Amino acid sequence: MKLKIFSIMGTMAIMGCTCMNSTQFGGGVRNVTTIAESFGDGQKVSAVVIEYAKGIDATSLTADSYAVKGRKVESVFTYDKAEKTAVSKAGRFVIVNLVYENKWFAEGANMFMGPKHDAKKDGGAKKGAGNGPRFIDDGKPVDLSATVTQVADIRAVDGTVYPASQKPLLSTASQELVIQDFAKKYFTDAETGITLPYFVYLPKGYSSEKRYPLVFFIPDASADTSIENATLTQGNGATIWATSEEQAKHPAIVVAVQYPYSVVKEFGPLTMDDHAWSKGLTAVDNLLHDIMERYAVDKNRIYGTGQSQGCMSNIALSDRHPELFAAQYLVAGQWDVAEMAAMKDKKLWILVCEGDAKAYPAMTEAMNLWKSLGAKTAWGDGFWNLKFSREEMQQNVKAMLAKDADIRMNVFSGGGHMVTWSVAYNIEGIRDWLFEQSK
Repeated sequence: MKLKIFSIMGTMAIMGCTCMNSTQFGGGVRNVTTIAESFGDGQKVSAVVIEYAKGIDATSLTADSYAVKGRKVESVFTYDKAEKTAVSKAGRFVIVNLVYENKWFAEGANMFMGPKHDAKKDGGAKKGAGNGPRFIDDGKPVDLSATVTQVADIRAVDGTVYPASQKPLLSTASQELVIQDFAKKYFTDAETGITLPYFVYLPKGYSSEKRYPLVFFIPDASADTSIENATLTQGNGATIWATSEEQAKHPAIVVAVQYPYSVVKEFGPLTMDDHAWSKGLTAVDNLLHDIMERYAVDKNRIYGTGQSQGCMSNIALSDRHPELFAAQYLVAGQWDVAEMAAMKDKKLWILVCEGDAKAYPAMTEAMNLWKSLGAKTAWGDGFWNLKFSREEMQQNVKAMLAKDADIRMNVFSGGGHMVTWSVAYNIEGIRDWLFEQSK
């Protein structure tokens, strides 16, 4: 594979890693790089890699050897390359893993509305924050920098001591895990004239002679900005399917749609609460069908998913093409309930929060409609907890799968609209269920 290297304002970008030209840090440090991942509540730095001039003695390190501004250090390891790791290996790289904290669960955050706002900074309270689409382009990509300080003496394998220092070290490079494995493409819809960017991940060893399941993801409206990769950074609804762990179990083509702010301004929003079929939906519909022909897609295993705007779009597409999807995972969204009668024979898993003033009542009504039409539906036995451990979540998924149903719905207790997808795509059992479905 040929590496593409290009220069931007003195910065070199190599395969998703943005590196400054040679920088002298002192204290034996050669480079400081951050590693970022997309989590349910957005993209964040998950580790800091410090490259030293000499190999580091792992026994001289503890989690207290470093401080990272604004973050908690979880663990520290030595390694032989600039990669995130949970095991030590002899090398000159020190991997500082950071504690992940869901922003919706942070102190001062309102799980119904979102993180606490500074009224003076924001120019007043943000009414309805987190409960519907927003069409304000802030245009700012995620800050992937980090400031780290070596606060304890550490030792190289040859006995050299690198003393503690109060000098903060600002990272000059970054790696974006999984995101760098997607290719950005563009689709111009002949019917509407809309050009949509989309991101595609192809499984390792992809061959046009084979057929692969397709995961088709549409994000919420917070990704409708001029940020070039917002669809991949606003949460993990796209990236989770392309992780090495997921692909090892379920090799699949993953496509994530972007609906840029420029398209919103010229053609209008993708979805609105009047549930009208928009020009944007026509373009997304035609994009999906183009993907089905352009790539080696198993047309019996097309899976749709999305949150909020993306959930609404998925429902609209399924209403129009009842035979298209083998199954859909619908997160924190709703549509015209009468139109949803067309989905009565579908395989669906629906997830909402109790505090979602739109999705919870609308999807409850849809469940009642489908049941009245003879569909096999199932509810969870009580509300789920947003803070369930992985094991607890798996047990609850197992209980749901024991129910004889094609359409399942679960509700998180408390919580509002946007908090739903900070947890939804982490549920391994639902992801596994999706891939078990076939037309």
